[in-house]
Parts: sequence; structure tokens; C-alpha cells
Amino acid sequence: MKISFLIPSKNRLGLLKQAVASIIDQDGMEFEIIITDNCSSEDYKSYADELKDPRIIYFRQPQPVSVTQNWQQALSLASGDYVLMLGDDDALAPDFFSNVRQHLAPDGPDVVYLAAYNYSYPDVLPDAPAGYLKSVLNSEFFAGRQNPFSLDLPYAHDLALSVLEFHHRVGLNAQHFLLKASFSRQFAAIGGIYQSPYPDTFSAVATFTHARSILVLPKETVIIGISPKSFGAYYFSGRHDEGYRFLDNEQVEPAVRASLESVILPGDKNNTNWLIAAECARQAFSDKLPRPVNFARYRALQMLVVLRDSYLHGRRDHLDGLTEKLSGTELLLFHALESAFRVASEAENVRQTFESIAARLRQYEPAAETTFDIGAHSQMWDAYIWLKAHGRAGTQLSKPRRYARAASRRARTGLTNVRGLFQRETEATVRERGADAALRVSQLEAENASLRRQLDRYAAAPKNETPPISPQPSNRRSDKR
Repeated sequence: MKISFLIPSKNRLGLLKQAVASIIDQDGMEFEIIITDNCSSEDYKSYADELKDPRIIYFRQPQPVSVTQNWQQALSLASGDYVLMLGDDDALAPDFFSNVRQHLAPDGPDVVYLAAYNYSYPDVLPDAPAGYLKSVLNSEFFAGRQNPFSLDLPYAHDLALSVLEFHHRVGLNAQHFLLKASFSRQFAAIGGIYQSPYPDTFSAVATFTHARSILVLPKETVIIGISPKSFGAYYFSGRHDEGYRFLDNEQVEPAVRASLESVILPGDKNNTNWLIAAECARQAFSDKLPRPVNFARYRALQMLVVLRDSYLHGRRDHLDGLTEKLSGTELLLFHALESAFRVASEAENVRQTFESIAARLRQYEPAAETTFDIGAHSQMWDAYIWLKAHGRAGTQLSKPRRYARAASRRARTGLTNVRGLFQRETEATVRERGADAALRVSQLEAENASLRRQLDRYAAAPKNETPPISPQPSNRRSDKR
């Protein structure tokens, strides 16, 4: 069986060389590497020519295209039996072929879902300036599993539905999905398996709703990187706008944009691009996704983020634009949350307040993480070489753990109904269809007694008292494009 490794790239030749090296360094399977150069100013062609390896196929876009179009171009050039989208700042783990070879066959699974390591370069993430190599098991079905197993298809379908609910229960990065080529191409008639500003989110929903067989490999076989030139570097350092300009992948079909015009709120573009990807998938697979995208939950998450940025970072540019677009009952919810942040601000407790409320909303489930001591390192190749020498049995700086039990007693006892408030907002949402079939969030309930009680509670709280809330650190995506 032949694997096609798809590596779209633009002006990150130094990173791409390490991704390619991690493939060529291994043996035991037939493979090809598809490099689609998105009209870079760096000389990719000379590098590809110098390798003199017939297994490397190089294609240069004649003019810049979107990230999603470049992904689709790479897939169109593949001739393998299976394909893996591998970012130019990612790599294979050293034992990739030995782990996957036995599971691939003409009658093999449509999808092999791969566990992954995460590698962060030094001086990229503010909370990890030394960088790291970690095992990050951020898919709930990995819990307690060590051997390969088949994923129950109704359960896989439920995972897809959870994406429409803004509930991240499974890693959505394309690097997790080793796809049978025939399966990936069955979506050509609707525009391909990679669509929307978040093509990996769209393709994950497509995969979990259409695959006839999904094999899960709990052993880490790929390394997902966060480099100084990764989108994750911008996102996790708070430079969101700069990161999305760097990504430059927000082209949206006019029909989808029209359907979301009255839904989208200012705030976190990660949430908004997630919304767009989910709605694109719902429209494309309406027969398999009868449940609508949870617009009310998206809007509640945007309220929370805008308040965080206002009280934690002093960014108030989104506040007016946000409140102008909220319904009366949404404003009640907004003011209840704002009261919590105001009291937290006086107690210098804003970050904990945000994380506590976000944890109750469970947008991101906690991951099981293990950090490895790989010594001095400066690039992805150092992590690859360390794994090749030591494997997962190398020195661990931390034991595998989940974060769900990190709450203090004080925090566990308060604001127990925040999640319930959001849920009732969701259930109260009525979606209207206009002549243009645009979906929008309509006026929520005019009266909501529980929200009013919550608002009154914060208004009456002593100014020096921080409202108790239940924290549970979240595992945010490290998506890169």
C-alpha cells in the first residue's frame, strides 16, 4: 500500500525540510510526498530538485490561492492508496510506518485516526518559553485505551454533531486523519473534503458522518508542531488579528455568508471560523446532520470572549459592536456575565473567572498530557531525533493526567447554574427562515426569571467579594493552517 503525504506550504521552507526529512528517514512502505507551494517567495523548487527523489512531487501555484484551495490541490495530485495531510511545521513520529503498515489494505478502514505528540518551539508560547514535547491525547475515546480499536459509527456520528454544538470532544487537526484515498475523493462532487476557513474542521465532520469504518491507533504516530511561523503561535500569544491576517483563509461561499450575516458577532475569530465550518458542513450534509448549528451557544461564547478581552487586556473595541447585536434576553445574560467580570476585576481575578466559566461551558474537554524531558532543543528535528533514540519510554517531566479535578472547594460551590443558563438560552432560540433561506438567531425569550435572579445577585454582591465559580482548565486547539 502506498501513502501520499500532502504538504501544502508558503514561505516556510525551513520548516518543510524537517517535515520531509521525517518521512524520508523512515522505510518499510511505499510513499510519495506532494508539496504544493502557494506562490512562495522562497525557492522551494531548487530544494525539491536537489533531493533528486522521484517520490517527491512539487507543484507551484501560479498565483496565491486560499489555504483551503492549496490543500485541495495537494489532494488532487496524490496517487497513493491512503493520504495524510501533514503541515509543513509537523512531522511523522519515527515509528510511523511500523505502526500503520499492518492496518492498511485495499479492504482496510476508510480512516485511521492517529494519536499525536505536540512539539512547541522555544520562545513561541508565553506559558512555555522553553518549548516542549508532549503527548497530547485530546480525544475522549483515547481514555484507558492502549491497543488499536474500531470506532463505533453511531458514536462517530455523535462526535460530528458535537462540532455543531461547539463542543470539542475530539482532536480535529487533519494530521490525525489518515484517509483512504477513495474515501477522500467521494466528496469531489460537492467541492471536496477540504472546505471553509477551517478545512480540517469541515473534513472531520465529513469523515465522522460518512466513513464506513474508522480504526483508532492510540499510540502517537505524528508530531503536530507550533513554530514561530505557525498560526498557533499568534493565537496562543494573544495576537489573534495578526494571526488571521497571516492565515488569510477567510473566503466564504456567498450563500453561507448570507445565511450567517445576522448570527456572527464580534469577538474570537476561532469561534467564528468554527461556526462557518460547521454551517458549511451542515449545509453540505443536511441528510446526515438534521440538527442545526447551535447559534445561541456560539453567541454566548463570543460574549464571554469579548468580556475577557475587555477586562483582561483592556480591549474594548468589540464591546459596542457586540451589544448592538444582542437581543433583549441575550443582553440579560451579557450583563450577568459582565457583573461577574467587574467584581473579578476588582479582585484581580479576571483570568480565573474566564477559565472557570469557560470550563463550565465545556467548549474544550480537558486533555491527558505527558511532557518529556528532551534536553536542549531548538527545532522539530530535535524532537524527532530524541523520539527515535528514546521513544515514549524516555524521561517524563510529568505523568499523564487530566485536569478535571483541579477545582478548589470554594470555586466548586458557586455559580453552579451558569452552564444551565446558556443551555436554556440555546433551547429558547427560534430560528427563522427568510426568502433567501438565511438562518439567524431570532429574539430569545422576553422574560427569563433565572437570568434576572442571577443579575440581581451580582448587583447586590459586595464590591470586594469575588463571585465563586467552578474552574476547570480547558484544552484549547493548537490548530495550524
